[in-house]
Amino acid sequence: MRNIFEKFHYNVSGYFANHLAQQVKELYASVAIMDFAKSAVMIFEPIYLYSIGFSLQKILVFFLVIYLLYYFTLPLGAKFARRFGYEHSILYSTPFLILYYVSLYGIADRPYLIYIAIICLVIQKSLYWPGYHCDFARFSARGERGRQIGNLVVLDSVVYVVGPLIGGVLIKFAGFSTLFIAASVLILISNIPLMRTKEVFTPVPFSYRKAQIRVWRKKHRRKFWAYFGFGEELIVLVIWPIFIYTVIKDYFSIGLITAGATFFTSMIILWVGRITDKKDKRVVLKIGTVLYSIGWFLRLFVGSGFHVFLVDTLSRVSKNTIYVPITALTYSRACKGSVMKEIVFFEMTLVIGKVAAILIVLILLQYFTSGFQAAFVVAGIMTLFYAIR
Repeated sequence: MRNIFEKFHYNVSGYFANHLAQQVKELYASVAIMDFAKSAVMIFEPIYLYSIGFSLQKILVFFLVIYLLYYFTLPLGAKFARRFGYEHSILYSTPFLILYYVSLYGIADRPYLIYIAIICLVIQKSLYWPGYHCDFARFSARGERGRQIGNLVVLDSVVYVVGPLIGGVLIKFAGFSTLFIAASVLILISNIPLMRTKEVFTPVPFSYRKAQIRVWRKKHRRKFWAYFGFGEELIVLVIWPIFIYTVIKDYFSIGLITAGATFFTSMIILWVGRITDKKDKRVVLKIGTVLYSIGWFLRLFVGSGFHVFLVDTLSRVSKNTIYVPITALTYSRACKGSVMKEIVFFEMTLVIGKVAAILIVLILLQYFTSGFQAAFVVAGIMTLFYAIR
């Protein structure tokens, strides 16, 4: 019996990271709380703008301005993180996310708040993402980086199961204002794990000009096009939720379907993290790319809530089969040289992909009556760029 138990424990433990640094544990806790708040709001964010009268084109222009500004402010956020510390950068980003949600809610009555919302989200992104990626890349264990990323994705998946459900319930029975307030409180609480231990950090300069030049260098072209594929995320985060809303029309049902798809996804991500550590990461990446691209083209035939659930589940599974290995490759490369340089390159290229996706969809909306389907085709094609990595 003891041998059976030990064998079972060995097999199960192989799916989990066993060498988590204290900094990674703190980041896990902070991200779980932060993403619980964001998951309750995220899928309803574009739906909210759509419901108060924003057209699909206006919503896309809203995010276009955000990502254009983010591209130019991101290296400034990197300078801040290198000067004051990765965890401090994450901490200082949270008030701006709260202000973003407050401004977003007020847009319906005070349209000028859209400018405040844009500025706040740009600052939040510029401070948060360099700090987050660099903190994880610096302290994650090389031999199990895939599992550490996969375990974080699973942890995220758990909160993304509960978050949309709670978000749907709050909107249905208490309105968007209560949802935004609850999310703001959780965002503040997410800072607590990061304050448990003092961050030891040596300030290092970071060149804004070199960061801009590095993105366009020919020797980085292969990575550039792989990260460019992340442009499809703009469509899945902005256009896909609005499409779901046009099909289902009920906030609680939207939250329930999203939660269900996320639950099934989380069951598979542990396996993805393990094979990422044991197999060739690029092989895993290519398999995920093919499946994810198919998922986008299947969205062309979605016409019911059940279809949404099936396609969303397939897409989430295959996207994480891409995300885990490509992130592990990025972090591994970052740890061999300058962590911040690699992370800023990753984020800036990702932003270029999202800007390109918005511009292409905006152009297609002038010629196609079914803008959703045109956007899904664009996302399916952009997904294929991941395989270049």
